[in-house]
Amino acid sequence: MKDLRKKIFFTLFLLIFIFYFLFTFGFKIIFSLSTFLANIRSKPTPNFESKEENFIGDINIDSIPQATNSASFLVQGSVLNFNEITFFLNDEKIKKIELEGETNFQEEIEGLKEGKNTFYAIAKNKEHFKKTPVFDILYKPQKPKLEISQPKDGEKFANAEVLVKGTTEKETFVKINDTPVIVDALGNFEKTIILQNEGENTIQITAQDIAGNLETKEIKVFYQK
Repeated sequence: MKDLRKKIFFTLFLLIFIFYFLFTFGFKIIFSLSTFLANIRSKPTPNFESKEENFIGDINIDSIPQATNSASFLVQGSVLNFNEITFFLNDEKIKKIELEGETNFQEEIEGLKEGKNTFYAIAKNKEHFKKTPVFDILYKPQKPKLEISQPKDGEKFANAEVLVKGTTEKETFVKINDTPVIVDALGNFEKTIILQNEGENTIQITAQDIAGNLETKEIKVFYQK
């Protein structure tokens, strides 16, 4: 019985001591530890990108053709806080220029291949760079197809109204006697014109594509009442 009482007494004493320690020191330790951890979390970490975020630099392409009939083209633009520009044509580096304090640039780019080309530029300084969007440029040196199905050259008419019909390529602008004509998705066009003179009349049809190539055809018809 004495041993049991001693064990009970010792257990009660130990519990009282633990509670006393917790209430006296434990909460202070827990509070200090939680404060320390909170300070660690809230402490700002080194911002390695702050230098990049604070930098203001830009490159803009102001003028570039969507299509051309020449193997070269002129690119114009401006930069901010960059001193070097490298130009890329079809993902190949073709030219590099030093600006020497200037903000505007104008360069002739050569080496277009027939068909679709891609072009972009990268502006640089010692620590930063910026790439422009990628531009598509169509190089088309050939004139557009232009075929006139009616009227036939030398045809005679007793009526002054004549229907002109023909075909060309898509994305081509057609004029008949300097009047614009609608071209459908398949390249077909037609327009009724009025012959102005008795006797010989000349009908001029022009077709110009997006690259600036121009094809012209003339048909002579005769009007006799």
